[in-house]
Amino acid sequence: MTITRESLGGLVERLHTVPSLPEVVTRIARAVEDPTTNARQISDLVITDSAMAAKMLRMVNSVFYGMKEPVRGLEQAVLILGFKTIRAIALSVGVLNAFQQQNACFNMRAYWTHAAVSAGIGRFVAMRAGVMDGDLAFLAGLLRTIGRVVLAQNAPDETRAIMAVAQEYALPFHRAAREVIDSDDAEIGAWLCARWELEPALVCAVRDQYRLAEAEFPIPIALGRFCDHLLALKHLRAPGDHQIPHLDPAVWGPLGLDKTALVELVSAVNDEVEKAKILLG
Repeated sequence: MTITRESLGGLVERLHTVPSLPEVVTRIARAVEDPTTNARQISDLVITDSAMAAKMLRMVNSVFYGMKEPVRGLEQAVLILGFKTIRAIALSVGVLNAFQQQNACFNMRAYWTHAAVSAGIGRFVAMRAGVMDGDLAFLAGLLRTIGRVVLAQNAPDETRAIMAVAQEYALPFHRAAREVIDSDDAEIGAWLCARWELEPALVCAVRDQYRLAEAEFPIPIALGRFCDHLLALKHLRAPGDHQIPHLDPAVWGPLGLDKTALVELVSAVNDEVEKAKILLG
């Protein structure tokens, strides 16, 4: 097959397996934004999707959130964790369920393991440094490279070519993508997040992930780069990334951290791998 250098617009016209978010996730997100919503209403919405409700309770009662006492019901979980955290869990479960189709050119399990660990590390660092909301950091980490999955499922020939170029020339996926098509995973992922009507901060976190200096919201961009470096040191890379690990010094400023934090946080990766297994299980 001849591969043409398609732009985002051309690729969008070819998309045929881009799912919508489950209706229950959309309804939970709207309810969370409504100041009149109470915990019972949120739990009632979650219960309408029995699989999501069961997974949410498993996560709440696992090491993922470190509860001292078991949480018996969803309303109790909502009260303990808060509306925004429940919304983050619901969105995470919905996105994971939406993109599980295996692909010969793309290791989906490796992709979601990297995304889930990156999300957990992002939340951990955001809360430790006090630089942004932990739930927002978690979602930014989970969704940051979602454009790769969209490409793999809808443009497999282009994805194979991108992966080959990245491996041969030791490039990150996004730079290899620009050698093959006139777009990359950041642009495609931001399009999807906007299509899902996610908040502007998340859309920008995906869109600007490779442009820290020009980013409208630099903190999630710096956080994403920091997490990627940590995971590369532990040999947990997203499929398609083959560059030599290097941490951009510009990440330290927005995060308010110094190099001593790197040693401490590398050890936290193992804990987040275990938590990722719960999210992915």
